[in-house]
Amino acid sequence: MASTRSFSRTYRPSAIVFGTYSGRLTYGSKQGKGVNTKQTGFALHQEKRGAMYRGVIVAPPGHTLMEFDASGQEFRWMAVLAGDQTMMQLCQPGEDPHSFMGSRIVGTDYQQLIKDAHDDEPTAKNARQLGKVANLGLGYRTGPKKLRSVARVQYLIPMELPEAQRIHRTYRNTYKDVPKYWDRQIAKTKQLGYVETLSGRRVQVIGDWDGPNSWSMESTSLNYPVQGVGADQKYLALKVIKPYLTQIGAKFAWDLHDGEYFWVPDEKVLEAGHKIKYMLDNLPYREAWGFDPPIPLPWDCKYGKSWGSLQALDLEDKI
Repeated sequence: MASTRSFSRTYRPSAIVFGTYSGRLTYGSKQGKGVNTKQTGFALHQEKRGAMYRGVIVAPPGHTLMEFDASGQEFRWMAVLAGDQTMMQLCQPGEDPHSFMGSRIVGTDYQQLIKDAHDDEPTAKNARQLGKVANLGLGYRTGPKKLRSVARVQYLIPMELPEAQRIHRTYRNTYKDVPKYWDRQIAKTKQLGYVETLSGRRVQVIGDWDGPNSWSMESTSLNYPVQGVGADQKYLALKVIKPYLTQIGAKFAWDLHDGEYFWVPDEKVLEAGHKIKYMLDNLPYREAWGFDPPIPLPWDCKYGKSWGSLQALDLEDKI
């Protein structure tokens, strides 16, 4: 199999080529190859999540935008790398890591919280959101003060410092192998002078481990294996599904965070949903990386005529 790295360099056309963008450009730069020419563009990761904002990107005539999202990507890869049994159990079908953590934070029954959150009960939804903030915000040694800021700014959840401190303790007491992973990974990076992903992609980390940049170097030691393997997973996914995309006349649109986006001919949407999800749920990790995942690594599928109108595709329908 060709390396996923070479594939990622050659198969990343702009979303604007295939779709229609009616918004404004969001950045300008004179860095990189065109250092003497100002480059402008639309930074997708800076766009707000609301439908009225994302809705400015629409599918070209005869096509539908399809999103394939690696479900709980960072949580799952952290579970694998830390070897935390609680986290890995929460990655099994039918489990809900955010409801579980929310139940630990507020002191309620896990299964009841899942049911109540599914029924849109306000208290349960708020508890689950706290669990989400903890699961996504504390995996890289975030402290209580930073957690409070993340909750307020990114999730619009008011949080006082004592509550942030309690949630911080709850996370560490729930996933006890994660702090052990932090210590182990930092020590390994100090010894080797680099950190690498499960696929073998490396970044050098050399400097004064006792100096002013020590926290940053330690953070790279912890973040890169998790976030880097998430990127490797997406590039492997593109490598695997590229022949099928070509076969049905679909086009790569863009990738963002843990999702891949494609312009798919309208008449191929249901077929593509089934076939692409099957391929992504069964990526050849052993063949590509020499690695057998100890947990499921599933992908979710959505579709719509614009980025702001995506909805889950019902894969119970027959092709």
